[in-house]
Amino acid sequence: MICGMKKIDFQMLMFVLVVLVAVGCHHQPAKTKEQVMQERLAERLDRWKADMNKKCRREVEEKAVALTDSIIIANARQNRDTSILSVIPGRPTRPDYRPPTDSVPVKPLLEPRKDTLGQ
Repeated sequence: MICGMKKIDFQMLMFVLVVLVAVGCHHQPAKTKEQVMQERLAERLDRWKADMNKKCRREVEEKAVALTDSIIIANARQNRDTSILSVIPGRPTRPDYRPPTDSVPVKPLLEPRKDTLGQ
């Protein structure tokens, strides 16, 4: 029995070695310069797309916040209590002014005195 077990272990060991050699010999060819350039270009494009996506989202969020704020302010102004303003009366209209007609001739208030020295 011990002899049979050694045979199985030896066969298993040989099988594992053959599989390792087969896997080790099957390697991928080295990348060419063009492939490396294409990979780096793809990475840069992915980063650029992610940055543009973040920028666009930030701009849309800022515009949405501004729009929301302006709507809230407009609603608040429209719905505010104006009962205090109705107590203050408005300014009256200016009446038509016609100066009175003066039929009395203009004369001096003091009579001029004659000179006492002579003439």
